[in-house]
Amino acid sequence: MTTRVRLSLLFAAFSMALLLGTLGTIYYSHSRSRQNEFFDRLRTQCLRTARLLGEVKATDRDLLRLLDRNSIHRIYDEKVLVFGKRDELLYSSLDDEPIHYSKALLDNVRSGEETSWRDAEGDEVVGVHYTEGGADYVVLASAYDQYGRRELQNLAGTLGLVLVLGTLFIFGAGYFFIGLAFRPLERLSTAIGHIDIDRLDQQVPVRGTKGEIDRLAAGYNAMLQRLRKSLDLQKAFVNNASHELRTPLARMNAQVEQALRLAPGDAGTVKALHTLQSDISGQGRLIDSLLLLQQLQAHMPMAQDEVRLDEVLFSAVEEVKAGHPALLATVDMAAGISTEAQLTVKANRMLLRTALRNLLTNAARYSSNGTVTILLEAAPGVAHVRFTNPGAHPLPADRVFQPFFRSPENARQPGSGLGLSIVQQVAEHAGGRASYEFNGAHCFTITLPLAGNRAPGSST
Repeated sequence: MTTRVRLSLLFAAFSMALLLGTLGTIYYSHSRSRQNEFFDRLRTQCLRTARLLGEVKATDRDLLRLLDRNSIHRIYDEKVLVFGKRDELLYSSLDDEPIHYSKALLDNVRSGEETSWRDAEGDEVVGVHYTEGGADYVVLASAYDQYGRRELQNLAGTLGLVLVLGTLFIFGAGYFFIGLAFRPLERLSTAIGHIDIDRLDQQVPVRGTKGEIDRLAAGYNAMLQRLRKSLDLQKAFVNNASHELRTPLARMNAQVEQALRLAPGDAGTVKALHTLQSDISGQGRLIDSLLLLQQLQAHMPMAQDEVRLDEVLFSAVEEVKAGHPALLATVDMAAGISTEAQLTVKANRMLLRTALRNLLTNAARYSSNGTVTILLEAAPGVAHVRFTNPGAHPLPADRVFQPFFRSPENARQPGSGLGLSIVQQVAEHAGGRASYEFNGAHCFTITLPLAGNRAPGSST
């Protein structure tokens, strides 16, 4: 979820809570007003009935009921009961709607507590003590406010619709205005996305408004300048170290060769000189690997061409076999490969051969039986080359491509621990990737995009 959507939702949620509180207050206020108004109508009806009852004779109560029939029924489910001093029922309206009462209730009303409540059926009930003209009546009136309840339901529906539409409108408006506020940040993000390690000379635009976005852009440009200076120093170190480190080793190797020619027939001295020469050669290979790894990590420009992956692979196999005659390498091609284009990738030929040679050398040194199976596969837009060699224990997948990593059981084997790191860097330099898995055997896979399918912004 983007920040724009998250902020819009938070703003809409806050506004919805505010609307809910406001509309809820309106609904509650209207509900209380309706109920109080209806109670007032029932009190008026109680007083009217008690007054009429006091003015007519007992024989005229049929007339009162006739009046009841023509007036009381104007309120839905209305019922009126009138009790005398001894709580005897003096009058009951014509309705069949019951009013539940008790002596305690009548005593409370007679003691001056004008009572009003809602019963279990939802009817409003009012109790009034009438004492005018020497009369002493307790009058109970009950009715259901059908019209008021219907109006209240209509109000609830209207307020609910206002809540939903208002929340949607607020979310849309918030999304729109937050988008306007974030537009400079989106432009800045787009500009940053077009900058990579090979284009550190580019800068993001600064509008000159001295706002937060401009300060962020200016800080990012300053960081790019520092990174560019650091990368320039790194490249300068690689170029200088290439000469400064190789030259002393070349002189040392020349001196050892001269000493071998001039050495007497002492076998111990000759063996020591050969060991020293081997160490110098190993140090040279280590320096070459370090410099190559440094060049790849610094994204120094290296020429790339369209090369056949199978041709470079067979060349690397022959080269490694010359140094490891016991290596048994089997190369297979998947059945889906039918054209040269499915194996043509854009990469630096020397680097690609180095990566394949490192994987073959790794298999030759650490395979339990000196065998490696290589499978070439084609997929839409990419080519895979998979190296599988026997092994008893899996390697830690999160460390296998780290520089100088060596498993404890292979610590005594020759090598510097840089070969697999170079494999990963070469694959990424060509726009691909290197991966490792263990399924009863060690399986290293290089995936490279086919020529013409390089991802935008990949190293060149």
